[in-house]
Amino acid sequence: MFYRNIKIYLIAILLSLNLFASLPGEEKISALLKDADQWITTDTARMVDYIENENAKTIKELKSSKFWESTNKDLGFLLSIDYVGSSKIDNTGRIYYLMRITGETSALFYSNSPMGFPHQLSPNNWIEEGLTIPRYLVHPSGDYLLALVMRYGNELFDIYRFNRDQTFKPLLVNDKIEFTAPVFKNKNEFFFLINDHKNTYLALYSQKDGSIDTLYTEDQFYAPIDYQDGKILCVRWFSFSESQLFTIDEKTHNMMNITDRGLYLGGHFTKSGDVLTLTAKLSKTKGFPVFALIKPSKELRLLYDPGMDVDDYAFTSEKGVVLASLNKDGYSKLVAFNLKGKELDVPEMDVGVIGGVSINDLGETVVDFSSPTIPPTPYLFKVGKKEKTKIANVATFGFDFSDIEVKVIHYPSTDGTLIPSLLYLPRGANKDGNNPAIVIYHGGPPSQSRPWFQRNMAFALSRGIIVMLPNVRGSGGYGPEWERADNGEGRFQALEDAMSAIDYLISKKWSKPEKIAIKGGSYGGYTVNYLAVKYPEKFACVVSEVGVADVDYTNTHGDITFQKGWEIEYGPLGSELTHRLSPIFYASNVKKPMLITTGSHDPRVVASDPRRFSYLLNQLGKNVLYYEEMKAGHGSSTKSQLIADFSRSYTFIMDHIM
Repeated sequence: MFYRNIKIYLIAILLSLNLFASLPGEEKISALLKDADQWITTDTARMVDYIENENAKTIKELKSSKFWESTNKDLGFLLSIDYVGSSKIDNTGRIYYLMRITGETSALFYSNSPMGFPHQLSPNNWIEEGLTIPRYLVHPSGDYLLALVMRYGNELFDIYRFNRDQTFKPLLVNDKIEFTAPVFKNKNEFFFLINDHKNTYLALYSQKDGSIDTLYTEDQFYAPIDYQDGKILCVRWFSFSESQLFTIDEKTHNMMNITDRGLYLGGHFTKSGDVLTLTAKLSKTKGFPVFALIKPSKELRLLYDPGMDVDDYAFTSEKGVVLASLNKDGYSKLVAFNLKGKELDVPEMDVGVIGGVSINDLGETVVDFSSPTIPPTPYLFKVGKKEKTKIANVATFGFDFSDIEVKVIHYPSTDGTLIPSLLYLPRGANKDGNNPAIVIYHGGPPSQSRPWFQRNMAFALSRGIIVMLPNVRGSGGYGPEWERADNGEGRFQALEDAMSAIDYLISKKWSKPEKIAIKGGSYGGYTVNYLAVKYPEKFACVVSEVGVADVDYTNTHGDITFQKGWEIEYGPLGSELTHRLSPIFYASNVKKPMLITTGSHDPRVVASDPRRFSYLLNQLGKNVLYYEEMKAGHGSSTKSQLIADFSRSYTFIMDHIM
C-alpha cells in the first residue's frame, strides 16, 4: 500500500508539472504558487521533507567544491575571534557588556572597573536551549537589569531580571507573545509592550506580585520611551521616516499628541518637564535632524544642530547632558552638550564607528568602538574630560587585520545622482577587468553599510576579491530626504541605484559581469532577488539571505503590527505597485545560479517567503540551491551557524567567479 500511494503521489506531481508547463508566463507562476501554498506552511511533514532534501542537496554540492575545505577552515578561525559590545553603565559605576569568549553565543557580563575581572551573569546552558540576549536595560540604581531573551532568533522576547548578586529569574515568558520596550517607572515597576504580532498593548508590570495592568492600545506601530510624573512618553511610527510623539496619562489612560507628524527620533523628559527629542522639523543642513526641546505648551525650540546625521544619543536628566555619536559617510564623531546647547569636552576617538552610547547620572559614559582594522572595543570616560579608558580587550589570535583598506566612493546612478558606497580593494588589484568582486547590499531599507570591524572582509580580501557596499536611496545616515526617497514608486530608482553599483565596477575596469557576485540579507536579500529577475546579464551569481520575494506575502504572513508602515514603503497591499515590486512574479527571468537561505523562526521575513521562492525556481528548472536553518531566525543564532552561513555563501560565490 505504501509503495502504491507513493506511485500515485509521483504521478500526480508529474501530471501537475505537465499542466503547469503548458501555461504562459505569469499564469504558470501563479498556478505553481497556488500549488505551493497548499502545503508550504501547513503540511508539516511535506514542508520538513522539502527543507531536509534541499538542505542535503545544497550541502552535498557545496562540500564537493574545491573551495569548501579552506574556506570553512579560514572562516572558522576568523569568526571564532572574541567579541565584546552593547556596553552600559549604572550609577554605581558597574559596567555591563555582551561578550563571546570561546562559546557559541554572547553571554551577559559585568565588571566593577575598566579592565576588571569579567563576571558572567547569563548561564552557559542557555546555548543548548537556543536562548540569547539581544538587548537589555540597566536600572540606574544598579540593583538589577532587565534582559530581553529570545529562542533561536524568533524575536518573541521574554523578559528576565538579573540581580546585582548574579541571581536571575524570568518575569514575563510566553512562547507565543513578544514582550518588549521596557521603561522603568520606579524600582519595582516598569512599562512594556505586549505584542501578539497582530496587536500591541502598553502595560505596567509590578515586580512585587507579578501583576500586569493593561493601559493602552492603538493600531499604529508605537512604543514607550520614557516616564515622568504620571506621564508615559511614547513614539508612534507611520513609516521609517515619519513619526510622532505622544504621552499617555498613567491614571486616566488618555492619550495626548505633543507633536504633529514629522520625524522624531526618540525622546526624554528633562527635569523641568520639557521633552528632549531629535527631529527633522527644524532642520537647516540637508534635512539632517536637530536636537530640540518640546515645551509643555508644545512649542518646539532648537537646542543643538549637529550638521550631520545622528547615529545614537543618550541623555542624563540629572546632569542635563546629551551625548551623541554623529555619522559622516559612515564614520563616527562624538559630541556632548548641555540643555543650553553649549558643547562639552569629550575624548577624541580613532577613525572608525561608534556602535552605541550609555551615560549614567554622574556623566560617566561607555561607548563601543570599532574600525576596519580595530576589533570591537568599549571605552569609559566622563563628559567634560578628554581622557578615555579601555574597558575590555578582545583577542585576534595573532591575525593581522592592518592590511584591510576601505575607501568611501560615490558612483553615478541612472539618473545622475551620486550614490555613496564603501569599496574594499585587495592589495595589488589592477584595473584590468579581471578581479573577482562581490557587491553586498545592506538590510533595512533604512540601514547603512559602515566601515566597522568585519572579519569576513579580511577573508574576501585574502582571496583577492573586491567588495563593494552601496548605500542606495532609502539608506540611513544621509538624512530623512535620502531615507524616504525609496518610498512607493521611488523604490524602482533605488533599485536602479543598486544595479548601477555593478555598472561602476565594470566601467572602472575593476571587474566584469562573469566575475561579479551579488549578495544581500533581509532587504538586501530582496534587492538581489529583484536584480536577479531584472538584470540577470549583469553578474555571475546571487546569494539571497532571508530576503523578501513577494512583498504582499511577507506583509500578511508575519508580524503585521507595522503593516501600515510597510504600505507607505512599498505601496498598498494587493496593489499593482507591490506586484511590480515583487521579484517572485518575474522568476522566469532568472538566468544565473542562486543560493537562497532563510531561518525557520524568522519573524521579519517569514521563512515561507524564501521557501516558496526557491520551490518556484526549482519547478521552473532554474539553477537554485536552498538552505533553511531550522534553529535560527532573521540571521544566525550561534557561532557555528555563522561560520556555516559564510562558508556556504563564499564557497558558492567563489565557485562562480574565481
